[in-house]
Amino acid sequence: MEYNLISPIIPGVSIIDQVFYNRNIPLGEAKHYLNTTDDDIINARLLDNIEDGAKMLISHIQHNNKIFVQIDEDCDGYTSGALLLNYLNSLFPHHTQNNIIYKTHNCKAHGIVLEDIPEDVKLVIVPDAGSNEFEKHAILKNKNIDILILDHHNVEELPTEVCLINNQACDYPNKTLSGVGVVYKFCSLIDSLLGINNADNFLDLVAAGCVADMMPLNNFETKHLIFIENLYIQLLQEQKRN
Repeated sequence: MEYNLISPIIPGVSIIDQVFYNRNIPLGEAKHYLNTTDDDIINARLLDNIEDGAKMLISHIQHNNKIFVQIDEDCDGYTSGALLLNYLNSLFPHHTQNNIIYKTHNCKAHGIVLEDIPEDVKLVIVPDAGSNEFEKHAILKNKNIDILILDHHNVEELPTEVCLINNQACDYPNKTLSGVGVVYKFCSLIDSLLGINNADNFLDLVAAGCVADMMPLNNFETKHLIFIENLYIQLLQEQKRN
């Protein structure tokens, strides 16, 4: 049988360390990877513009403005939109149910659909998309509509007409979060501003979105966010058995 090694065998290294090293876990970090903790969660403020974005959203809610959420038609898009809407509904149910409109695409598409946005909207939020749609940004800005992008896709150049929160467009050290991961970090930042802890209630959506979007799981933060949800499920199953 012919085969190729993923990487050369390292003398003196255990099989476990070798297997994890082959999957981009640094040598000596396999035990850490298998036992991540909350210390592996990165400060959300390392995402550029995240505090400005949170304050922008809260301001629109305080002023009772109409908000439109554009949702991509894939698992990461659905989970991103579901996390954001459910999180806001848990904090601001009256505003969410009366002043937030959302729409998914009618076909497989990605990003902002200008025709979907009602005329009286004051803020457009685009989770999991929208970073590179510069012409659409300008059109919305000319209508005095604020734009909040919560994305993870590579950015061709930094947009100037929007509030961009994107782990690929700044020095945030974890590049393996999908769109729903960025939305979770955004909601976590709102938690810190309001002195609450509500975003963790939606970690099931983070796990589903990151896994379905085939994000690499070798980053300790991404792995821990998914692991936390699995731990919750195990605890619930044990409670039911008992």
